[in-house]
Amino acid sequence: MFVSIKRLGRLSFEKVYYYTVQKEDVAQSEFEDFLTRMEGCPDYAEQLGEILQFIKEIGEKHGAREAHFKHERAADALPPPYYIQPGKPNKFGLRLYCIRLSEEVVILLNGDLKTKNNPEECPNCRKHFRFANSLARKLDEAIKNREVILVDRELQFDDDFEIEL
Repeated sequence: MFVSIKRLGRLSFEKVYYYTVQKEDVAQSEFEDFLTRMEGCPDYAEQLGEILQFIKEIGEKHGAREAHFKHERAADALPPPYYIQPGKPNKFGLRLYCIRLSEEVVILLNGDLKTKNNPEECPNCRKHFRFANSLARKLDEAIKNREVILVDRELQFDDDFEIEL
C-alpha cells in the first residue's frame, strides 16, 4: 500500500502546520475519515470537539511540544496525557493518532474510541495505532534519506513522493 502526504490548508496556523496522509485508491484522507466517522457518532461529539480544540490551540498558541501529545511508541496521540474529561473518571476515551515531526509539523491520522488500556488489545484502535507507528518509522527513514525535508512548518518532498507501507 502506498500513501501520499497532504497539507491540511484549513489547519495551517501560526505555530504549526498540520498534514495528513491518503492511501492510494481511497477517497478520503486518514484525518478526513476520522472526522467523518466521529461526526456521525453523537456520543463522541464532546470529545471530538475537545480534540479539535487541542489541535487549534497547539497550532495557534503553544506549538507542537511533546507535552501536548501522548507518546504511543513511534507515533503520538491526542488528547494529551494530562487531559481528564471533566466529571468523568480518567478512562480511555477517543484517540486521534498522529505523528509529531517537530514543534511545527504534525501529521494527523485516524483513531477511534479506545476501550482497552493497551491499544494493541483494543479492537477499535488497533489498526489505527499500528498504521500510525508503521508510518512514523517509514517517515523517519524518508527524513534520514532526505526524501522528506522539514523547513520550519513546511514539509518538502517531490510531487510524486509516496511512502510504501
